[in-house]
Amino acid sequence: MFGKGLITGMRVTLKHFFGKKETFCYPEEKLPMPERFRGGHLVIDYKKCIACQLCSMACPNQAIELKVVTDAQRKRHLTSYIHHMGRCMFCDLCIENCAIHGLHWDQNYEISAYTRDAFDYEVLTDDDRQYLKEVMEAAAANPAPPIVPKKPAAPKPAEAPKPEPKKPEENKETEVKPNE
Repeated sequence: MFGKGLITGMRVTLKHFFGKKETFCYPEEKLPMPERFRGGHLVIDYKKCIACQLCSMACPNQAIELKVVTDAQRKRHLTSYIHHMGRCMFCDLCIENCAIHGLHWDQNYEISAYTRDAFDYEVLTDDDRQYLKEVMEAAAANPAPPIVPKKPAAPKPAEAPKPEPKKPEENKETEVKPNE
């Protein structure tokens, strides 16, 4: 009995010793996150964004704050995209409602902070702001033509009323003659 238990225990030990590691040296090694991980920071593809504000309207906790400007060609552009992570419940509704699929989560799960203000962050980067500046200057150089209201269409002549079809007489009793 003593030898059988010892051999079984050593077999399990050797199996785990040569198998895949179950632990990580956390600060040095990052855990691999799945592709559909919900958390971390929102990442926006600014060049695709049409500033429709659907992501902000879909958020049940109002965790997304947008500021939008309209250029000379009457196109909307984001000037500010603030994500309040302290309010966010990571429900993914903002990403699902994005009309152009320009939002996604990054794989960073280290989002701790000492103050609440640290959880409010600007999603747009300096490169995005530079791109906005270039787009606004290009739009100012080529303004859109003014909107001219259309003239109302001339009224069509009224058609003559159609005579109503004659209805068969109702409640008319007909005499039935017996065959003689």
